[in-house]
Amino acid sequence: MAEAEVPQEESAADLCGLRLLVLTPSYFPRVGGVERHVRFVTRELVSRGVAVRIATPRWDTETPEAEIVDGVEVLRLSLDRRLGVKALAPLAEWADAVHTHDAYPFLKYYLPYRFRWPRTPVFVTFHGYEGYPIPLEAKILRRLVLRLTRGSICVGAFIPKWYGFRCDLVTHGGVDAPPERPPIGDGAVFAARLEPDTGLRHYLEALRLLREQYGLSLRLDVCGDGSLRGEAEQFAASAGLNVVFHGSVPDVMPYLIRARFAFVSGLLAMLEAMAAGSLVVATYDNPLKEDYLRLFPGARYAVISASPLETAAQLHRLLQSPAKVESVVEEAFQYARAQTWARVADLYACLYRSVMAWRKRR
Repeated sequence: MAEAEVPQEESAADLCGLRLLVLTPSYFPRVGGVERHVRFVTRELVSRGVAVRIATPRWDTETPEAEIVDGVEVLRLSLDRRLGVKALAPLAEWADAVHTHDAYPFLKYYLPYRFRWPRTPVFVTFHGYEGYPIPLEAKILRRLVLRLTRGSICVGAFIPKWYGFRCDLVTHGGVDAPPERPPIGDGAVFAARLEPDTGLRHYLEALRLLREQYGLSLRLDVCGDGSLRGEAEQFAASAGLNVVFHGSVPDVMPYLIRARFAFVSGLLAMLEAMAAGSLVVATYDNPLKEDYLRLFPGARYAVISASPLETAAQLHRLLQSPAKVESVVEEAFQYARAQTWARVADLYACLYRSVMAWRKRR
């Protein structure tokens, strides 16, 4: 499925005055792709006159139950479902429309209000996937939410294929690109959780092969933390690799700008790397993740492989061909700079235009 293009008259829809309740499984200051997507889309919608309130689970006691983030009211709900549903009542009654990000916050907190106020339209954005193979329960829950909502957006063209349903619109996220491409840097950066599903072992093994088979050493900055940190540090030391572990960093962009290669495999991370002038090196270990990567329109500007041996060979060729790197990085940057958050917000505006028409008739 190709990425949706929004007709001009729809993208310019007047949203001023719409009261929108956004449900999200996690939000700032927690970090991740969903958190960034919700935050930046919200920023764009607010600039168009939408009144947004965000509800999200309260995952720790350090974050307040209610606060203002970027001028938007954020309510953090108790993990106890009964208490969370009760706390959500004022926002549910206030909203002209509801947008849930993924199935779980809708099913846990909003479902009773869906039946109490059936005329309040609900929309859904589906992000990511729940592992491979996808659990049957996850497929069922997503399809259930799809039946209870008015319109849908998929973040990734792989979702309709692997979940077996059609979304109204498809996006692959957005990015705030600088006006000019940063110069190509040196070395590589890994930016993700240090967990088995993010490819860290793959990249470290590729660097070991690059050194042993081709005699080339590539510095790697690892930005992130997780259960694999100790194992990764031990592997890097025993293999004599030039790897620096920085732990979680508040902003990965300075590392991406300084790097020649970005070892990332998430859609938003790939766009951010392209906007920073790094060449994306992505990896997959199952057919779902392969589709996740290859169905991304920007995949033509990335290096994608399934084995560390293949990644090492590709890195060797690229290190011997700086002109090729320059060409791909420039094309990737031009692609990324067109993927603005305003363009993503246009898709949301497309869904909401019917709500505004109904609201004006009341």
